Amino acid sequence: MATQTRVLVTDDLDGSEGARTYRFAWGDTRYEIDLSDAHRDDLLRALEPYITAARKTTAPRRQRAVAD
Repeated sequence: MATQTRVLVTDDLDGSEGARTYRFAWGDTRYEIDLSDAHRDDLLRALEPYITAARKTTAPRRQRAVAD
């Protein structure tokens, strides 16, 4: 007998189905939210002036431990 497992991602704002997960950071905190396309567009419209004015950065490189 075959078993199928399905994951249904729902919008964190309204519970609608078919959402996707988006990640973002503010300060030292990283966030993750599941949004439908419409809510993703709302978020992008709200952030657009700040994204346009901001500078892109790269994540700091992690220091590798050196063995003695």
